[in-house]
Amino acid sequence: MLYKILVVDDEAPVRDLLGDLFKKEDCLPITCGSGEEALAILKKETFDVVLLDIKLPGMSGLEVLKEIRARFVNLPVVMITGFGFDEELIGKSKQFGCCGYIGKNMPAAQIIVTFMQFVKEAKERGNSLSLQ
Repeated sequence: MLYKILVVDDEAPVRDLLGDLFKKEDCLPITCGSGEEALAILKKETFDVVLLDIKLPGMSGLEVLKEIRARFVNLPVVMITGFGFDEELIGKSKQFGCCGYIGKNMPAAQIIVTFMQFVKEAKERGNSLSLQ
């Protein structure tokens, strides 16, 4: 198994698609539909990386990212968005320590390559993500 990934997205088709993509890459994806659920899962299980939707009902992706960073300082988090690359959200996410962004509209192969590159870079930094 390459990585155990927590996939957090409120859209079931997106969760299913990402789960299937990562299974094909010899990863173990666990999926959930809300930030609150993600934080509850993270209390019980260990993950190599979190793939987190920026727009979630209830707790926003940014709020979840802040909580993850407070509790799991070295856990790499890659943000996903279906709303394009909003520079303000990207800036805030990077301030809170995300590894990078992936667009839901990217081709599947590009999602995998981009995600793996972000995770590799985070792991090479020793999971020590700078909060710039």
